Formats: sequence, structure tokens, C-alpha cells
Amino acid sequence: MSSSSASITLIGAASAMNVSALTAFLQDYDLTFTRRPLTKPEEKICVERWNLSQAFTAEQEVNVRQTLLQFSDRDGVDYVYQQKSVDLQQPGLAVFDMDSTLIKAEVIDELAVEAGIGEQIAAITASAMRGELDFNASFTQRLSLLAGLSSERMDAVFDRINYMDGIEKMMKVLNHFQWHTAILSGGFTFFAQKIQERFGFSEVHANVLEIKEGKLTGKHLGEIVNAQRKKQLLLDIMAQQKITAEQTVACGDGANDLLMLNTAKLGVALHAKPLVRQNAPHPVNQLGLESVLYLAGMTSQEITEILL
Repeated sequence: MSSSSASITLIGAASAMNVSALTAFLQDYDLTFTRRPLTKPEEKICVERWNLSQAFTAEQEVNVRQTLLQFSDRDGVDYVYQQKSVDLQQPGLAVFDMDSTLIKAEVIDELAVEAGIGEQIAAITASAMRGELDFNASFTQRLSLLAGLSSERMDAVFDRINYMDGIEKMMKVLNHFQWHTAILSGGFTFFAQKIQERFGFSEVHANVLEIKEGKLTGKHLGEIVNAQRKKQLLLDIMAQQKITAEQTVACGDGANDLLMLNTAKLGVALHAKPLVRQNAPHPVNQLGLESVLYLAGMTSQEITEILL
């Protein structure tokens, strides 16, 4: 397993033209590099790490990230720059958003479908995730519209939700290396705890639905898990587990994940909203959650050996 100082990881089928453009870009900064495939040629999605002769300066990095994002959007290939990888073989902490990150759904939208107001709530959710609305206000507004929904309908909602690609593979590897893992969700504990049990997450922090006489009251219990709360939870768990900042991973897709993505050493914006792609350090669109393992320097062969 490699954890080079500075690198660019390419995820997707880079053409000769793509490779030439990236080479020329690096030469403009007088950087040399070595290329290392992380996947086998026959695999559906190619991953290759370019280890750089040195890191970009802080002044250069803003422009570099913007240029690589433009390359990504143009080529359909992720170009992910990292100053340094985390080392999965050492103790670490990985935290994850739930909705549209660990699962392919926003649970509050799915509950709204059960209540017959799916489109109304989905529009508010989408706006909030794009960063256009205050999260707390939009959360409270959406939740109030669910008042009266039978709590029994939550099982049906969970049963139709699909997990994000790569979740089982990623969690088996993180658990193999005994990493501490947490779900930090603006969704609900009912769903997050089921995912925790299924994949072996260490802990869960999410919003608690108030239920009376078998029905949702449209209110929550306790503090809302918003952007600031997610960042603070990341810092709190680091302190509790005695894990250094250099060994932290965060993964999410929405505007309420940006603070934790920019706090962790490896902040992965997975299939993220445009605002988040622009402002998160490591945006990935071409793969699912296994991209976390590749950005940590693992090869597909190393991953496969752990899964056997």
C-alpha cells in the first residue's frame, strides 16, 4: 500500500489526450511524476495514481484544484489532488454523511412520499443541499409537514432504499484495519442505526424523530445535526479516540457536509452538488464509496485480498 506525499489520482478512462493535457499542466509547474495503476486493465473503472515530485504551494493550490475540476468536467475523469494520503494501516477515523452518500436516497424525501407530499418536500431538500437555504430552518419546515405520518411506514421506506455502490467493500476494509467509523447525518437515527448494524459502523449521530401514539409529531428531539454539529462531532470523536487530524476521512455530498469535508485530512465529496464540488478538497464522481480506498493509496488487488 502506497501513501505518497503529493499525488493526483485519476479515476476513469483517461485518453491519450487527457494524459497529454495533464502532463503539460504539471510541466508548467516544473513538476515531474511517476504513474502507478491502482486497478487492473480489465476492470470497469480505471484508477491510476500520479505521484508528484513535490506538492503545490498553498498559493498554487486554489488554481490547481479549479483547473483539475475543469479537466474532470470536460473529460468525465476524476482528477483528485492530494498533498498526502491517510495511512489505512494506522489508527484512524472515518465519518460519513448518510443521505445520498451511504444510501441512494434522502430519507426525509422518502418519508414525504409516504405522506403524499413527496414533490413538495423534495424541492426544499434539493435547495437546502445546494446551500440555498438555512439547513436548520429548512429541516424544521420539512419535518413539520410530516406530522401525523404513521411510524410504521418507516420500515417500508427503509426496505426500498438502495445502498451506495461500494459501501460493503469500503466498510469491510475499514473494519479490517480497525478504523473508527461514524455516521454523522442530518437524517434520522431510525435509518442510520439500521445501516450501522448492517455494515459495522462504530457509532451514529443523527436527528431523533419525536413519535407519539405511533405517529410522527413533526418535531425532533435534541440538537439538529447540521454542518456545524457535524464538524464538532468529527473533532470530538478525534479527541475521544486519540486520533490525529492526519488520519481522518470525511465523506458527504451536500452543503451541510462542507465544514467536515474541509476539516478532515481526506474530505471526499461524493457525487456532490455543484457548490460542494467547487469547495470541497477531493471531489469524486466516477466511482462509489470504494473511491475512499483508492484515495488512501490502496490497489484493487490489496482490496480483493482483504475481501476474500
